[in-house]
Amino acid sequence: MTAENRQVLLRAAMAEVRACAAQIADSAVSLLQDLPGVPLDEELRATAVELIAGLNDTAGRVTFELALLQAQSGEPGTDAATVVRTLSSMDATMMGALATVADFVDRLEKAAERDEANERAFVLVIEATGVMLQGLENAKVATEALRAATA
Repeated sequence: MTAENRQVLLRAAMAEVRACAAQIADSAVSLLQDLPGVPLDEELRATAVELIAGLNDTAGRVTFELALLQAQSGEPGTDAATVVRTLSSMDATMMGALATVADFVDRLEKAAERDEANERAFVLVIEATGVMLQGLENAKVATEALRAATA
């Protein structure tokens, strides 16, 4: 594989990680706007707000780290393996944040089964989670393609 092809894969991986972080941030904002208007048990609402803040924080940290990585990757002597490890770490960070949301979705589902009024909140969160997980999958695939090219 040529150096030019690796650069294309590097830019693609960074773009996918950036897109995933942006999607997480956008979903967090949407949930913060939408959830106050739907019925939801106060304990679950408080947990949702906490998780959404965590998602937003994670997205911000990944975006910041990605900007640093992008600046470093343009410098001579930057090790491709280090770039791949850093991107993989960002993927794992976002996966960790989304895992907590997936656990929360289970709690929301049980709440919706007990009380139909909680169903709208469940739908909002599960739809947002699905979109975020798709973005994460795209980021992981791009990072893996870069890993394979640099191996």
